Formats: sequence, C-alpha cells, structure tokens
Amino acid sequence: MVNKTETNDREGGDKKRRKTSVNESSPTKISREDLYANTIAFEEQEAAKRPPETDAQLFYGTCDELRKLFDEIAALKKDNSEEAKAAIAEKRIEGSLAFVALKKLNRLDKVRIRDGREALHKEKLRVDSNRLQLQNLLYEADHLKKEVQRCYLFKSQDEEIELVPVDEFYEKAPETISRPEKTKEDEHARRLARLEWELQQRKELDAHCKELQASKAKIAEEIVSKTERLDSLAPRLKDLLAATRPLQEALDMPIEKGWEIQKTVRLLVQPLYMLYANVTAYGEACDPLLTTSVQGDEEEARQIEITGNLDCESDDDADNERETRGSYNRRKSSKQQDPMRQKRKALVKPHPLSVTITIRSKEGKESLALTFQYVPNTGFVTVKCSLVDFEVSGVAAGDVMSQENILNELFPDDNGEGSPNPKTKFQIQEVGIGMDKFISMMKEKNLGKPYKWAQELCGIEFVDSGEKFLSDSDKWQKSIPTIIKAIRTRWEARLRLYQQVHELETGNVDITMNLEHNNPIRISSTLVQWTALSYAEYVASNVTGKFVDHINSAGNDLYFRAIITRGSAKLECYICIPCDFPESTPLWSLSLNWNGKHSAGDCAAVRDMEFWTNSLQAPKHPKSILSLQLKRAMSCLDIYLETEGPSYTPAEFTQDKTYLKPFRGRARSRPFRIASNGSSSVFTQI
Repeated sequence: MVNKTETNDREGGDKKRRKTSVNESSPTKISREDLYANTIAFEEQEAAKRPPETDAQLFYGTCDELRKLFDEIAALKKDNSEEAKAAIAEKRIEGSLAFVALKKLNRLDKVRIRDGREALHKEKLRVDSNRLQLQNLLYEADHLKKEVQRCYLFKSQDEEIELVPVDEFYEKAPETISRPEKTKEDEHARRLARLEWELQQRKELDAHCKELQASKAKIAEEIVSKTERLDSLAPRLKDLLAATRPLQEALDMPIEKGWEIQKTVRLLVQPLYMLYANVTAYGEACDPLLTTSVQGDEEEARQIEITGNLDCESDDDADNERETRGSYNRRKSSKQQDPMRQKRKALVKPHPLSVTITIRSKEGKESLALTFQYVPNTGFVTVKCSLVDFEVSGVAAGDVMSQENILNELFPDDNGEGSPNPKTKFQIQEVGIGMDKFISMMKEKNLGKPYKWAQELCGIEFVDSGEKFLSDSDKWQKSIPTIIKAIRTRWEARLRLYQQVHELETGNVDITMNLEHNNPIRISSTLVQWTALSYAEYVASNVTGKFVDHINSAGNDLYFRAIITRGSAKLECYICIPCDFPESTPLWSLSLNWNGKHSAGDCAAVRDMEFWTNSLQAPKHPKSILSLQLKRAMSCLDIYLETEGPSYTPAEFTQDKTYLKPFRGRARSRPFRIASNGSSSVFTQI
C-alpha cells in the first residue's frame, strides 16, 4: 500500500526533477514532438526494466489508497467545517496524484502488451518459415523417393529381346565376339557380347530372308506363266463342250448339266429336296423367270449322309484353324467343361446344303434370291433374302428394300419372329435360354427367318408331337403357286415403290404440274425434303394418332416424312405405307405451320386436305400413287394459302388457281377437289 509519506516523497522527487530539467533545459528549447518521443522511449525502457508483478502490487495498493481517500472525503463532507474543507482539498490533491500513478501504470501495461504481441508475431513468422522449409524438404524427399523407385523399375529395351542361352552363345559365337576370358567374369560385358551376337545373327537371317523372297517371286512368276497357260486351255475346253451341246440338245440329253445338278440334289434333306423338286417343276411349267439352285458344302453333306450325325464340330474346327496349338487345347477343354454351350450351338446348326430360289422381275433384270436352310435339331426351314443385280441407292429408298423385312406379313400374322414348331419352346428351356436369345442366335448365324409359308412350301406341317410332311399332295400343289405368286407380287410391288420413293428423295419426279383430268395445273409449293422415319418417330409426331390405332403391323410398315413449303408456310406430311402395298393405300397425316400449328384434330381445312390426299387408291395407281398424293397435298396447300392469305395484311400469297368460291357452307370448306371444266380444270369443294 502507498502511504502518505511515500506519496510526499515521490511528489518532492518529481518537483526536484522538474526543477532540474527546467534548469537544464533552459539553455535549449525542446520541441513537443521530441519531448513526446523521449517520454515514450523512457516508458518503454522503464516497462522493460520493471517487473510486472511489482507494478501489479503497486496498482492494487493505489486502488486501495483511492478507496480509503474516497471514504475519508465522504466522512469529511458530513462535517461541514473549515478544517474539513481544507482537509478535503488536501485529500483531493492526494487522489489526483494517485490517479496519475494509475495512468502511468496503465501506460506501462499497454507497452508490455504491445511488446508481447510483437514478440508473438515474430515467433509465429519464425514457426511458419520453419514449417514451410519442412514442407519443402518433405516434398523434395518424396520426389527423390519417386525417382529412386523409377530407377528401380526401369527396364531397358534389350531386356525384351529373347537371346540365345549362355551355353549356346559360348558354343556358337566366335571368340572375337564372346571373349570368354572377360565376359565370364563381367556380367555387363557378357550382356553386350550376347547382344552383339544377336545383331549379327539377325542381319544374316535378314539377308537370307531377302534371298528367299527373291526366290519366291521367281517361283510366283513361273506359277503365273503356267496359270496363264492353263487359263488359255479353258476357252478351248469350253469350245469343245459347246461343240457337243448341239448334239446333246438334238438328242434331248443335257447330260453335262443334269448330272452335276442331280449329284448335288441327292444330298439334300427331305424338306429341301421336296422344295427343290416342286419349285423347279413349277418354274419350268408356269414361271420361266424362276430358277432354283443348290449351294453349300457337298463334302460335309456327304459325310452327314454316311454317318447320319449333324453336330457343331465343323464350326469350332473353322475357328480353331485361326488359333495356335495352345489356344486350340484351351478351347477344346472349355468345350468339354461346357456341354450346355454345345447344345445351344447344335440347336441352330443348319444343314450344310441350302436351296436358293431366284425370282426375276418381269420388267427388268432385278432379282430376289431366297435362300432356304433346314435346321435339323429344331425341325423347321428358314428363309434369307438377298438382292441380285440390284444396287440400292438413297437412304429413304433403302428402307423399302430392307432384306430383313421385305417378306414380313406376306400372309397375315406371319413375320418370322418366332418358331413355328411348338417343341422349340421346350428345347430352348432345356438349354437355359429364352425365345429372344434364340432369335438373336439365329441372326448371328445369318439363318434368316422361319416363316410359316416357308414350312408349307417345304411340305412341313407342325402338330403337337412335332413336324411331319404333308401327305395331301393336292393341298401341297395348291399352296406352291399361291406362295410363289405372293412372293412375286410383293417383290414387284417393292420395286415399283422403291422407284417412287427414290425419285421423290432425289427430286427426279416432276411435281411442278398437277395433271389430273389431263389438264396441267401449276403447283406453287415446293418439296424440300423426303426422309425415312422409324415407327417411334412416326408416333411421336402427335398428328398420326388416328391412324396408329388401325395399323396392324407397326413394325413392318414403312414410314416417311415429306416437308412442303411455300413462302413462310410449311406443311409436314407423315406417310405410312403398309407392308402389303399396293393392296393397301399409303396414309398421309398433315401438319400445317403457318400463323400457328394446325392439324386435322383442330382444323377442318387440314382435315379436308388429309381426306382429299388419302382418297386416291393404290391399286388403281400402283406405279405413281405417292407422287399423285404428293401433288394433291401440294395443290391443297396452295388452295389453303390463296384462300386464307387475303385475310392477313400484308398479303403474302396471290391467287394463281381457278376456283368458283373460296368458301362454302357453314364449315367454310375450301375448293380442294379438282374438277374437269372442258379444256381446263377448276377447283371446287369436296
């Protein structure tokens, strides 16, 4: 605690110092800035020298002294006398000095806090610097470890070279290369010597290879010369055979041709044999444009006829010839371990011989080849289509000639997507697959599709117990002409349809004039696009709903889209061509984009346009139905725009068609129908 004596001594000392400083500084005048700086420096030195514990005790003592002074002043104020007032003044002076002491202690404490913070900041910087150095060292150490590991894992390219064994090297290599006195003790030198010997051997082998290639080229030239000589004999032999053919024809003995064919036909299985015999007889009697032939591996068929066994070993042997001996053994062991896989392959194994029926069109050289294959384990016949002397061009037109779908729905409910034999579902259950997997396996084997009419054509009738051959010859003989005529009709219809679609796609058809009633009417609209669509795209157009419900074979029909424009108007036409075209007429669905989007569902004019376009019948115009329907749709668009256009300002379309009334009746029907008017045509309401 600070008593009055200490306070008086301190005040006396302060007065002496002030007097001394005044006396000392009287000769020179110190500025306020220097005085403040000197004071701050003095307090910083004093804060560094004085211990904080002593200042704390002095602080607490001064605070107690102030409390005591406050109590004494309060007691003196109660005694309102002159002596009390003099004592109060003295006490106030002592309190003021105590407050000065507290302020000094406070400044010293602030200086210590500031110095502590600066010291802490310097220590943090030092720690951060040390930590950064540590991280750099750790990163460098990790990088060095990776480099060391990379060095351990390094492999030179010479390690991939298969060198001869060391014993063989010392035995065959000359001493100038092997240098046994040095290489046997130095492994690196031995490695270099072996590499040098390998290089020399490879150079010698390369020179020998070039010699063999030169010899091979010489022998190839000799083979070519001998082949040319043999080829020159072929025309002479053909001339000789041609010279004997008149004699064969005169004697009605086609021995050469008939002998070769009969030798192969005898190897056919019974369904294909009956197919070949009956279709050949029908072609010779009724259809000269129909030909039959037999293809396949005669040697394998002869082996099957001898052994009576058909397995899938031949396919595996063909695959194994492309593999090495080791891979062959692995394949063989895997087959022995997977008998279920063998059963699945045997299920779709066809007979090695097949019968091909070629149907040539009546108007050209284009032909449709039908390849019939018999699958013994399932007991049905498959058909695969191919085009002969016909090159498909165009994307949209190519869908018309799709070889996978050209014969779908030849007869109702017969698209070849399932097995006609009832026992097949039990066979595939036994091998652990479904019908979809079975069909995909047939597609992988490129077998075609097992149509029901193909079974009838081969004389196979399926019952619950399995397949049997038709015994009713009259029924069989009636079914063959029906099926052949249906195939020819479908083929020639597709040719005509292909020609129409190809002309529309390439723009080779004249659509600038409508020649109904043999009076030309100019068409102002333009066809800008003709593309093929999928069934999903056709349904997604949202204007074909009324026709989708009536489509029986959605996956087999053909779908197209035509875009017609005139000025800012655009007419989208969605066309569905049934698979039995031209028995069924193509269906057109229209969507008009002009001043909004209009369809048959919300616009009577578009509905009338669809009706007038679909009113044409395909059986009456099988060769030009699409172009006629397109011209009707384009003429309808012109009439709609020319009758509706004057209602808008400015007028975009001018009238260039002749019609009596632009509108009629409450429905305001437009003159879409073309009627003959003597030597000209006029548009009237439907």
